[in-house]
Amino acid sequence: MAATALLLGACTPATAPSPSAAPPSQPPPTAVPTATGVLSTQAAAALVLSTDPRFAGIEQQNQGLIGQCCSWTATPTATGYAVVIEIGWGDCPAGCINRHHWFYAVNADGTVTLDHEDGPPVPAGVPGPADGTAGGPGIRGIATAGPVCPVVRPNDPNCADRPVAGATVHVLDVTGLEVATLQTDASGSFVVTLPPGQYRVQADAVDGLMGGAPTPADVMVGSGLALVQLTYDTGIR
Repeated sequence: MAATALLLGACTPATAPSPSAAPPSQPPPTAVPTATGVLSTQAAAALVLSTDPRFAGIEQQNQGLIGQCCSWTATPTATGYAVVIEIGWGDCPAGCINRHHWFYAVNADGTVTLDHEDGPPVPAGVPGPADGTAGGPGIRGIATAGPVCPVVRPNDPNCADRPVAGATVHVLDVTGLEVATLQTDASGSFVVTLPPGQYRVQADAVDGLMGGAPTPADVMVGSGLALVQLTYDTGIR
């Protein structure tokens, strides 16, 4: 199976979100003083995204974007807004094998409460680091290898793609000039600050992985971090 690269919606984290590693299931509500209250779904989502640096870069769900791993949705309620954060992983070009969700309630006065979560624990490094190493526009991503099990079992954490540490990642601008060379860390993550614009992200082949180098990913960097997932083929069948 050819290795693939996944361009993720400009959406990540140093410690992976999960039922155990994520914020407590029932944290005390966080009051965010506002002069006029929360007046839009975008404002409600912004409040939720600001509660945890691991959500940095996640953008609104785009139904027309194939392979979007990470997204938020927000809908009005009687008391404010319901906001759902989604992170997916594992063959996301085909729709993501695994998905984890966080369900938040945002009151009109800006109070944010985590209601509940569902889905399997998110592997370390997915969707990428959010440790302050890149605070402005740029690219954040992770290199993983799969499949891990001969028969993939959806929502089985033992079959989740494993991170690829030490992979060399190249970032090229629209002219083909290499503007950054990175090494993935122990969690398979990489991050770089770049000016807004169009870039290509490509990784070198890694010894022991059959599929060679992942397919390059083209990404548009805007005002935040664009997310990229590079997937190597383990050859396990």
